[in-house]
Amino acid sequence: MSVHPNPIPRSQSNRYQPYAWPGGKRTLLAPRSQSLQLDLVKLLEERETLREFRETLDEAALGEWLWLACRSRSSRASVYGPDQESRVYPSAGGMHPIHVLLTRKAGPLERYDPIEHSLIELPGTESGAAAVRAAARALLDVSRGAVIGLVAETGKTAAKYEHHESLVWRDAAVVLGYMSLVAQALGFAFCPLGVTGQPHLTDSLTGSAPLQAVGLAVVGAV
Repeated sequence: MSVHPNPIPRSQSNRYQPYAWPGGKRTLLAPRSQSLQLDLVKLLEERETLREFRETLDEAALGEWLWLACRSRSSRASVYGPDQESRVYPSAGGMHPIHVLLTRKAGPLERYDPIEHSLIELPGTESGAAAVRAAARALLDVSRGAVIGLVAETGKTAAKYEHHESLVWRDAAVVLGYMSLVAQALGFAFCPLGVTGQPHLTDSLTGSAPLQAVGLAVVGAV
């Protein structure tokens, strides 16, 4: 097994130009307005992967889940180019390279905006969305589930760290872990998939910044 060098902060930062995401129809989501009373020990004991999705999450439920699992709480300008953020989950150096895409039905992929708490359609990604759902459908029935795709903008992490690759994969795993716990807390079904979603999530996206698919999952109502 090959041994990769440990990530280390760069002695001099690399200035990185963030990827310019295409913009389409924007759907504002409602934040979670109520507190969530739970027993953390009980939640950790009962958390499980559920592979049956009996109902599709409506926008209100989907918005609550994304608000609790993925939103950005604050951001600040950085010397690296992209802002450094404080989200509900940690990320190496606050760079947060993981973008959340999803496909709920026929049509283009949607991107979750963690700052505005909205879903934005990505024009021209209809074939990619269909391919993502087909890849997930080969593993389980996703007809009533929303397929979640994680896409890494690796240049964000590389701007701060040498040998950044393992940090990006660890960030993706952290996102899936938070999604899983929040789904359990809200009583939703959630299942991470073994496939990454490459190349379906990225083939229909164009631009100079490298994007890499790093995971698929499915969420729905039990």
